Amino acid sequence: MPSAAADDPAPQRAVPAGPVKTRESASAGYRRALAAHRAVAPPRPENPALAAAVVRQEQVRRELAATVFTDIEQDQENGVPTSLEDVRAQQRQAAEAVRAAAIRHARAERAGQAGTTGSPALRQAG
Repeated sequence: MPSAAADDPAPQRAVPAGPVKTRESASAGYRRALAAHRAVAPPRPENPALAAAVVRQEQVRRELAATVFTDIEQDQENGVPTSLEDVRAQQRQAAEAVRAAAIRHARAERAGQAGTTGSPALRQAG
């Protein structure tokens, strides 16, 4: 004779009794312990290999952006970055400039003016 548990197709998961605890809703003791740990933990050193890779990627991105989007002003991009944070800030600024140029290009393409820009069309790999 089969049991009643065998008839139930999916077992019910246990639901927590209270709200989920996060760092924001943690106790004062947890916050003190975390602050004490952060005070004595050594800062993570910047990885030179990672920084070099970021600089190389930034150079490749600049070359590609200059080739594809010729109407972007690249005044800000002429400076050499001095730290990883500077590179990331430049990447965010450049990405926004590329995004704006892509939007302008798409609008011009919709308006039937895409052939006048002279920029190569992007194709989907298939």
